[in-house]
Amino acid sequence: MIVTSNKNFEDAECQFSICTPCYNSAETIIDVFKSLKNLTYQNFEWIIVNDASTDNTSEIIHTILNDAEFSVTFCDLEINKMATYCYHLSIMKAKGRFLIFLDHDDQIKPNALDRFLYQWELLSSNQQDNIAGMIAHCEDELGNLVGTNFPRSPDINSFFDLMFSEGVRGEKFFCYKTEIMQENNFQLVDRYVPESNVMWRISAKYKTLFFNETLRIYTQPQIGGNNLSTMNPFDYPLGFRLSYLDLLNNFSHKLIYKPYLLVSFLFNFSLFSCASHLSLRSSIVDLENQIHRVMIFPIFIVAWVFHFFRSKLSSN
Repeated sequence: MIVTSNKNFEDAECQFSICTPCYNSAETIIDVFKSLKNLTYQNFEWIIVNDASTDNTSEIIHTILNDAEFSVTFCDLEINKMATYCYHLSIMKAKGRFLIFLDHDDQIKPNALDRFLYQWELLSSNQQDNIAGMIAHCEDELGNLVGTNFPRSPDINSFFDLMFSEGVRGEKFFCYKTEIMQENNFQLVDRYVPESNVMWRISAKYKTLFFNETLRIYTQPQIGGNNLSTMNPFDYPLGFRLSYLDLLNNFSHKLIYKPYLLVSFLFNFSLFSCASHLSLRSSIVDLENQIHRVMIFPIFIVAWVFHFFRSKLSSN
């Protein structure tokens, strides 16, 4: 890995670290850069991780390094390691007070950082100390809200509760404290671990401030395009297994009141365990809740049968 930065900003303190992993992003990374240049608040650093692109992404980013009037750190990987590693690396390198993910084909709205700071300053010092950060909305390329609004705004709440109790859906735009992201960084158990896994783990410990403003332009995934949203999760079973395991272990006290959700999580955990060639015994050991350990016996058998026939169909 080769790390390059524009030296004039190397030691500058900043409020935000904006992290962008990219792979074959020659057609989109300039638009990301332009959106950052248009930010009305400029006290931030941009951390770019190029995941061994095969096009001229690296050359374009070197041009950006020379043109940028804000801090840029460029990590150029020689071997493709996928987005999870890129996020993990950028989180470790982040120096800002808050951390934001901005994908290689997305754009940030000009007032985004101002609005995050405005909402943050409305909180009491006690609230600021005890929440993980903030979450706002995304809009698509046509200006339409992605997913659903939060039922209340602003609202200090649990990400888990909003998703699974109040039915909030869609891509969201988070801005978390960097120290909390570093404490709950991606676990590199597979080449891909869902981004939501980090958010579930943080949600188990902290609440978050939610507010109904669209601050990021999200490029909707295209079939066959360079987007992780269209991947086959069974290509990365350990990553998805971890996600369901953390949901089961971190939210067992809430899942007891959501039996359908509990069974669904146990089934998917069992299914990805089978896809990872892990036994029922090891799956039982990984579960922390005794009720879950009993319930998984019949569910694991059903999941194994499902996985067996799915594998047969996939191989034909």
